[in-house]
Amino acid sequence: MLALIEALPSAAVVTDEQGRARHVNARWLSLSGLSRAESAEQNWLGVQAPEDPTAAAQTWTQARRDGHPFDATYAMHTTSGRMDVQWHHAPIREGGAPLGAVTGWLCTGKPLLETAPDVASQEETLEHLALEVNWLSDVLTSLPLGMLIVDARTRRLKLINPQAQRLLGVPLAPGMTLLSLEEHQTGGSGASLCGENSPLRLALGGLRKGGEELEVQRPDGSRVLLRVNAAPIIRLSGEVTAGVMMLEDVSAGRETRAQERLETELQRAQEAVLLHGGDPVTPERFLTLMGELHEQLGFPSLEGRLIALLLLRAEPVTLGEVAEALEVSKVAVSKVSAVMQRRGDLQVIKSFSSREHLLALTDHNYIRDLSVRRVGSWAISILCESLLSTNNLDPAITQQIRTHLETHTRVAVALERVLSPIEKRQALVLAEHLRENWDAVPAPHEKLDSGSPDSVPDTGKGAQ
Repeated sequence: MLALIEALPSAAVVTDEQGRARHVNARWLSLSGLSRAESAEQNWLGVQAPEDPTAAAQTWTQARRDGHPFDATYAMHTTSGRMDVQWHHAPIREGGAPLGAVTGWLCTGKPLLETAPDVASQEETLEHLALEVNWLSDVLTSLPLGMLIVDARTRRLKLINPQAQRLLGVPLAPGMTLLSLEEHQTGGSGASLCGENSPLRLALGGLRKGGEELEVQRPDGSRVLLRVNAAPIIRLSGEVTAGVMMLEDVSAGRETRAQERLETELQRAQEAVLLHGGDPVTPERFLTLMGELHEQLGFPSLEGRLIALLLLRAEPVTLGEVAEALEVSKVAVSKVSAVMQRRGDLQVIKSFSSREHLLALTDHNYIRDLSVRRVGSWAISILCESLLSTNNLDPAITQQIRTHLETHTRVAVALERVLSPIEKRQALVLAEHLRENWDAVPAPHEKLDSGSPDSVPDTGKGAQ
């Protein structure tokens, strides 16, 4: 577009919507005798109409208000002396649309004593200019990255493409203020996407910020990992006129890295399991090892074995079948299952045909051990923070405790992100189960097999 303006046979000045010069062509420089830097610094309207700047300013004000093109002739002090110059001022509209918002002005002038340029050639150049503007708009619209341009003076959006709206999850339009982005928060700090030290704010202050990855929380609560680049747009005088922010969704890359880490951890876990004798993990061995691993986590071994058994069954299992498979008494199973039921981890269903109690996990994503770890990590973090806030410790000790605090905070946050959607789903499943099987839920501390014909004393031996 700038190349086309340079090619105009007339002196040309491109301004912003307020009439401030953003670009001048070589013909203007030769006519005014000013350099490009001087043209940007000068009140160009005063150079255009030095003998009657007040009237020229009034005409400009009216034109900017109406958005209509206008012609004016002013006596201008050129390099060839005083000369009458006829000016044509045409609005530049957003996207090249006839009714689009005025984003600037193209002002072309020709001395009246000079031979008039070829009108057809000038119209052809202007037509090419309009096509160039439309092409640029199409490019920005189809750009695979999200892009926002914000005016440095008004702090309002000048341009936003569809990809940016999709990534941010909110409808945005030119003219909106940065307040429309205030609800977007980054990372665990809760800082706003357009806060004081955000890439966009830094760009509006004249600084470039590139390659920063921010996890952004949208207003609907969903999260997306964005790579953010921001840079200022600076005019010839050095004034920052706008800030540009580019957004790239890199969530898929993070998921790929997370999957790779998961596969690595699973490989390590598999190697660790094989160390338990080095034998293949059969269903029977799965029961045994799950009991041992849960015992290491601080849970009863029987609970781990019960979880393993229910994971290996597609349908709910009777209390008697569980006791027989695990080679323990029904009372022992009842004690463990009652605790699990009170926590909401276990469903108890009463069979209408046999009147037996059937056991099933609330969700096969059994997360009790992870939930306990999450609570423990939060508790450790809070404990460390309290210690640091109420004691003036040695700097080296402070650093040790802070490192411990940060590690457990990261663990808790990571577990929160994984567990939260599972817990919400489990709560819905459990509520539905309780509505449908209310008569199968015993009173507090009531044994599951109380009054059941298959109830037997806790002999400590396997059910026969």
